Amino acid sequence: MSQLSTPAARDSKTDLLEAARAVVKERNEKAEQAAARRMQPEVRKRVGVLTLLGLVGLLMIVLQPSWLTGPKALPPESPAIAEASVRLSMLREQQRVVDFLKRNGRLPATLSEAGVSLPGLGYEALPQQEFRLFAQAGDSLLVLRSSDSMTLFLGNSLREIKNRGRP
Repeated sequence: MSQLSTPAARDSKTDLLEAARAVVKERNEKAEQAAARRMQPEVRKRVGVLTLLGLVGLLMIVLQPSWLTGPKALPPESPAIAEASVRLSMLREQQRVVDFLKRNGRLPATLSEAGVSLPGLGYEALPQQEFRLFAQAGDSLLVLRSSDSMTLFLGNSLREIKNRGRP
């Protein structure tokens, strides 16, 4: 009889253990479902807010309001600023030609040979390894010789650029 009672006792213990596991599993599933139901409104709010922000961003890209992107074009430069800019550019390009002369012992045949790519700038080689650069600035023709003083050529150009935009 003891052999018969042992398997029955094991079966009832196994049944109880399985029943307890089933109850724990069921409670865990109900808890997960309850948590998921509580999270759904929060997720919906987040998705709604992100969608709204995305639409506003898309609207800003399409409309490009001036308060966000700035003016469509920059205001035109004054003639004094334009001339000052050309003068500074000419000095920079003059230095490139001088550097070419020092490196190669001769003047470049063209400005592009010296690495100059400023549009509208003219170049003329002169005797005794001297040269001149010329460019149009408004109604004026600016000429810079290799022997010209930088200070005299610039004049008040730096002051004009420094005071740009001030009344």
